[in-house]
Amino acid sequence: MTIEAAYPCVRGSLEPRALTARQIWTIAEQVRRQFLPRYGKPSVDVDRLMLASRSMKVNGIAVAAHWDFNRQVRDKDGREALGMTEVNRALPGVVMISLNTELIAERDYLKRSTLAHELGHALFDGPSMLRTAGQPAFCMVTPDEAHLATRTSGGGDWREFRANEFMGALLVPRPLLHRELVRRSIALSLPLLDRGEDQPVLRAAGDPVRVEELLFDLAERFGVSAAFIGSRLRRYALVQ
Repeated sequence: MTIEAAYPCVRGSLEPRALTARQIWTIAEQVRRQFLPRYGKPSVDVDRLMLASRSMKVNGIAVAAHWDFNRQVRDKDGREALGMTEVNRALPGVVMISLNTELIAERDYLKRSTLAHELGHALFDGPSMLRTAGQPAFCMVTPDEAHLATRTSGGGDWREFRANEFMGALLVPRPLLHRELVRRSIALSLPLLDRGEDQPVLRAAGDPVRVEELLFDLAERFGVSAAFIGSRLRRYALVQ
């Protein structure tokens, strides 16, 4: 199969034009639907995702992701990092993605998050990276877990903003999170607030012990961390 994605870009450089968070979420959900036969299953199968991403078409341009889990990833200063996305002029059309499995260790949630983040770079930055291959070294490094936290687009790094929002919506799409949030909140007798069209949402003022239980339960269902779930609830405005 070939994963297809499209977004507004600059014709010459192939750099993406400014995208809102909601636009990125839509692209991520479209990608997710292409490689997951059962969209309604919360947790993403990383092996299926890696297999599907070997052949991609981004804005009509062929991009292949080559995954490497056997190298020690380091940043430009020689410090160990979680992941890296880069290109090599000797491999036209290929974006190389490396994950530091030793640093990630047995943290499956961190492997899933890092993998999705790097795939976001491949989709949004891969075409322009391939266009400039052979120029001065150009790669993107994910140094640590804190780097995977969403940053605002205004005045920040657009590449990291895009990769993090893509990661968040790919692993935890808003519609699925909302569905699971309502189901588990009712089961745990947590108060919900009806805010209209696509609500209800969680009232954070509920029992803190049960709220914590809810976060860990949702995290297990989606294969991410409780902090990841908390971040997506806030980004999607699903918590008061």
